[in-house]
Amino acid sequence: MSPDSELQMLPLDAAHRALDATMGVESGWEVPLSYSGALDEAAETRRLASVFDISHVGRIRIRGRDALSLVEKLCTTDVVHQEDDTACSTLLLNESGGVFADATIARLEGFWLLTTDPCNRTKVLEHATQVGVDMSVKVDDQTDKGAMLAVTGPAAREILDSVLPEKPGDLPAGATKIGSMMIARYIVMRTSFTGMWGLEVILPKMFVAKAWRFITEKADDKALKPSGMTARDILRIEAGLCRYGHELNETVDPLTAGLESLIDFDHEFLGRNALTDIRNKGVSRKRVGLRLDSTEIPRLGDTVFNSDGIEVGAITSGTFSPALDCPIAMAYVSISSGDSGAVLQVELASPGRKVSATVVDLPFVPGC
Repeated sequence: MSPDSELQMLPLDAAHRALDATMGVESGWEVPLSYSGALDEAAETRRLASVFDISHVGRIRIRGRDALSLVEKLCTTDVVHQEDDTACSTLLLNESGGVFADATIARLEGFWLLTTDPCNRTKVLEHATQVGVDMSVKVDDQTDKGAMLAVTGPAAREILDSVLPEKPGDLPAGATKIGSMMIARYIVMRTSFTGMWGLEVILPKMFVAKAWRFITEKADDKALKPSGMTARDILRIEAGLCRYGHELNETVDPLTAGLESLIDFDHEFLGRNALTDIRNKGVSRKRVGLRLDSTEIPRLGDTVFNSDGIEVGAITSGTFSPALDCPIAMAYVSISSGDSGAVLQVELASPGRKVSATVVDLPFVPGC
């Protein structure tokens, strides 16, 4: 974003500020980073549940006679056989097999919906428009036309079932549903960015403040505390999930990232030929979890060494885990250094010293 660009405000900006949220910038948006403290919010979400304002998540609608053809060309997953009213994680690749964007693709009546990281919103919109230029298809950005909330945590299902007229707990993982309340149409998706039970809801701006007040204040003893983007990222790392700009970018292929489950090689998609070559040759790196013997938190780009002092990789995400009570990180390391139980060294850029780190299986927290 250029220095002259204006920051975008969430529809609930005033509500977050009224709660004295610590605000920060994420992909050109001002967002609540935390309310009561990120570690406490992450712990509360894992213990019970929380509500997150994720209205800055990109939402790209694709419709028209050739919508399926366009989605099939863009996405690595088997969208042809994806059932109606479902959503699943997918990837968009460049011609070299690198990850152009990560997304959730929902198949709904009359259209498809791609939800993607805010940093990829504009480029996905432009990319999908360009790829579909000769198709009978319409691609449009729905992000600014509504809001999006997420409720996640082990008690979220029970709590929502007890306060909502329709029971979202009956929805299986990945299910989507279009509903209406008075004149408001909303979309419910049983998806989550934390690895725990989650529900994401897209609704009109005019109703989001009322929905927020209800779930955070007026649901009596079932009211949930809000959590910010920092806590969401902590939970994401504990679940061992990738984030664009950290584990994923256009130089990283999905096989190296350990995302083989998102690839359907039986259909033609952009980047398929290059990815097939990578599969045939084999990858040289792998994504691993690291548990650090330290009180310092590793950061993106910190260097990883093996026991002989040879550089073998770099950190992609790091945080302090309230669930494990220690610093954890994800990293790309050489195949020979990535066996579970291997002891490596991480050179922390701050304070500038090496600390011991043990390779562990992902996710860090069982059950995610």
